[in-house]
This record gives sequence, C-alpha cells and structure tokens, in this order.
Amino acid sequence: MAGFALHTQDSFASSGGGGPQWSSDQIVQRQVVLELAVALQLTEVDARRLVDTCEGLAGPFTATRDALAAGRVSYRHTETLVHRSHPLPREALGAYEKTVLPWARKVTVQRLDKIARACVEEVQPRTDSQRHTDAVTGRRTYLEPGSDGMAYLTLYTAAVEAAAIHNRATDMARSAKHNGDPRTLSQLKVDVLTDLMLNGDTHTPRVAPGIRARVNVTVPALTLLGRDHHGNPDPDQSSGPANLEGFGPIDRHTALTITRHAHSFTRILTDPATGAVLSYGRQRYKPPTDLDELIRLTHTECTFPTPCEPSTTADLDHTIAWGDGGETSYDNLSPLCASHHKVKHHTEWTILQTPNTNGRPPTITWTSPAGYEYTIDPTPLAKPIVRFANATVDGDNSDHRDNSDDPPF
Repeated sequence: MAGFALHTQDSFASSGGGGPQWSSDQIVQRQVVLELAVALQLTEVDARRLVDTCEGLAGPFTATRDALAAGRVSYRHTETLVHRSHPLPREALGAYEKTVLPWARKVTVQRLDKIARACVEEVQPRTDSQRHTDAVTGRRTYLEPGSDGMAYLTLYTAAVEAAAIHNRATDMARSAKHNGDPRTLSQLKVDVLTDLMLNGDTHTPRVAPGIRARVNVTVPALTLLGRDHHGNPDPDQSSGPANLEGFGPIDRHTALTITRHAHSFTRILTDPATGAVLSYGRQRYKPPTDLDELIRLTHTECTFPTPCEPSTTADLDHTIAWGDGGETSYDNLSPLCASHHKVKHHTEWTILQTPNTNGRPPTITWTSPAGYEYTIDPTPLAKPIVRFANATVDGDNSDHRDNSDDPPF
C-alpha cells in the first residue's frame, strides 16, 4: 500500500489538466480509498475510515497499535480513538493518545467516543470559531434506504441551525397535538418538516419560490392496467413493484397514487426500438433531451463501481473526451457524479465503453490504478416499462436540473 501511494504521488506531482486541481496528497488518498472501496465492496466512507485508521496506527499512534496487537483494546476502540483525532495537529497527538488510550481499556466504544471528543477540545490549539468555520463548509445531506418503503434522510449542518429546525418542528408538532391531532409527537414532527419542505416556499437566494418536488418513478405497464370494479387502478392486480429513482423499489399503491396526483407526466417505453436517436457524432457536444433521458434510464446511478448518487443529479460524461474526438452518442456517454467525474479526469482510474451487438447497452469497464478491472452492468431494459420522467406531486412539472455541461467533460 505504501509503495502504491508513493508511485501515485510521483506520477501526479506535476500533472496538469483542466478543471480544479487536486494536490498530489489528495490524489494519493483518493486513489487508495477508491481502490480499497471497490476491491472490498465498501462504501467510500468506510474505506476512508479504514485507511485513516491504518495510517494512524502505522504513524503516530504506536502505543495504540501495540495495545491492539496484544489484545488489550478492540479494533472498534482503536478506530474511534484514531478517527476522533482528525482535528488535531500532529504535535498534539501524543498528549491526546496518552489521555484517551487508558480509557479504551475499560469503557465502551460509545463512552470512549465522548471521552475522545472532550480530549480533542482540551488539547486543540485552534479556537472553536476557527474550527467551526472550516467544518461548516462540509454541510451536506444523506439519503439511506430503509425497509418497507421507508428511508433515512440525514442533514449535516451547523448545530445552531439543526437545533432551530428541530425546535421549530417540535413546537409545530406540539401545537397540532394540543389541538387534538391523533398522531404521535414523533410522527407530527416528521410530517410538519415534510410539509414545509415539499409545500413551503424557500428563502434561499437565487432559488425560485414555490418549487415543487419532482419525483421520477418507473412503473410496470401492467400495474397501470390493473383496475378494480370502480375502474380505478388496483395495486392488487398489478404486475410488480415500481421503482423510485435514487432509492429503489416502492409499493405499487404509492406509485399509483403518485401517477394519479401528478399534474403531468411523460411516458417513455424503455426499449431502444422507440426511435430515439442514439448518436449525434461530432455535430453537437451537448446531448439532446431524448438521448440524455435514455442514458439516464439505462444507468440509474453514477457508473463508478462504488455505491453512488442517482443519475438524475450526475453529469453526462464523454467517455472518450470531446476534445479527443469523442462523439455525442449512446455508447460514449455515461453518468458520473461530480466526485467521480473528478476522479476520471485527475487520477489514473480509466473507463472504457464497449458497444454490444445484441441490442444491449454498451459494457462499461473501469480499470483501477493497480490494474484491476470492474465491469458495470446497466439497468435491465424491461419490456414494457413505463417511466414517469417528470411526474410532480401537487405542483408544476418543471425540471430544474442544471444542464450546463461545458467541456472538457
């Protein structure tokens, strides 16, 4: 691993290329993390944590490494100790380890986490204001699928704003509860937040007010044909579950409710024989709407080998760059999220699309810097499938995706 990192650093010490540049250290870290993530089938977050832990044990935390090797502490305790040290400069790590390691031998992982965070505050030379200014740049959201049609939506933001959001939801929920609403307080908090996000106006600058949620749903055609004795769609007579883009299967009743309440929708059969133009050669750089949607339909996620974002939020990348003579065609375009788009252009990861002759989508193969190949299987093009490309729930049908994709992508 160390040899691979040094080779990578030498290779990119003077690398050029368009777009925002990464330092050689950033490239080394990203390539090692991705190599492990794909090879071990880990998320990039878990792979990065593994790399960070190993780096800490091989570096400043020698006493912790010895304790782990002797069986005096568990790996989870070790991982927590190393992970919580990240805000500290190297010169503060010795004092940090000396304080926290004895606790790792006698408390739970959860308790050790609290102790480690408190120790970081004590030995941290930078002020909390300075650290908060840096930390707030990493604000983001996560969507994690649950079971039974549920999901977890996590918001990582400044503590003050997070507390304010939670308090407002709690106050509104208590008000509804006081007025006799039968739902539990927890249910009401979720429902009022959902209602605010989906139906309320936004005060964020440069965002148009009143934007409604847009949902992309793929529904088997037979699901729409099933009817009850009143002539309404009957989910019990349908052919299979629908698919919510970026999430996965949802129950048929929910899918039918979305289609009934959508102000409008576009129906597309997921079959290459629909007449969509599959190649524009060198005539135009930006793919037209029909080709754009067909590619995002074929690949519902970023095509990098690790779990990633839905294709609706990704860039359409020319596998062979436009500047190198690449065409705007079905077998030279694939969705890449912003993060993996950078990986393609600034690291030694390479991508190849191989056209198929049997009517199937092209095969996508990624090759890692270490020489391992990973083949990406596209979403099966079921026949027939109906796709509601711009279905909106109780709102307009505007598609607000940013289509500005200037070269060199």
